[in-house]
Amino acid sequence: MTNEEREFQEIVNKFKALHMSAILPGINQGDFAVMRAIWQCMQKNHSSKVRVAEIVKSMHIPAPAVSRCFRMLEGKGYIARSVDTKDRRNVCVEMTEEGKRIFLAAEESMSSFAEAVFGKMGREDMQKLNAYLRKFLHVFQLEIEKRTIKNREET
Repeated sequence: MTNEEREFQEIVNKFKALHMSAILPGINQGDFAVMRAIWQCMQKNHSSKVRVAEIVKSMHIPAPAVSRCFRMLEGKGYIARSVDTKDRRNVCVEMTEEGKRIFLAAEESMSSFAEAVFGKMGREDMQKLNAYLRKFLHVFQLEIEKRTIKNREET
């Protein structure tokens, strides 16, 4: 492993170790991510109730992980689940008034934080960083695709 690769791994690990929950009022990062997905689906659908399947699909994480988070949020009184009246096979989720209050406070906290960080970085540096990250993501995706195909051919 080169020094650059090692340094990159160290930086990524330091980002993972940051305690973003410290700036969120009453919820952790996972709760916030799920609540944001619920909120975005609500806004997209112009509805207070959202199908669980839509939230799972939008988050790109396994349904059991989302379900666990739903249980926690429901236990805190931030969301409520119900059977879809139009199709009883579907379960819907909606934010309670307390859930909306907590989410909007967390969203404001995150927006304020991002504004401060990005403001200190400066527009030009952020544009360069985003360009490098897009390029890195593209190369990363191509290499995964290449190796995935290679592995399939070998088996």
